Amino acid sequence: MGLSRWHQQRWTHTANRTLTVYGNKCLDASGAGSSNGTAVVIWDCNGQPNQQWNLNPDGTVTGVQSGLCLDAVGSGTANGTQLHLWACHGGANQQWSTRN
Repeated sequence: MGLSRWHQQRWTHTANRTLTVYGNKCLDASGAGSSNGTAVVIWDCNGQPNQQWNLNPDGTVTGVQSGLCLDAVGSGTANGTQLHLWACHGGANQQWSTRN
């Protein structure tokens, strides 16, 4: 199943709960951070908890390690918008969709 919010990038949610792209890169909570404002980056896959994500029925994506939501900084929608971890609040900037 792919996660779609990023344009021209197809993310795959794997059985070990990583979100992968470009074959061998993973969505990663930078520096294994687990607090509001921790940057989310593309990093070499290593299987650590800061690279594991839950796709939730409410459309949020939460970090296994932190329990925080994947959040578009400043509610941005443009290409290049930064992502970070933030307490879940149900805002549109924390809503993600999947496609087969």
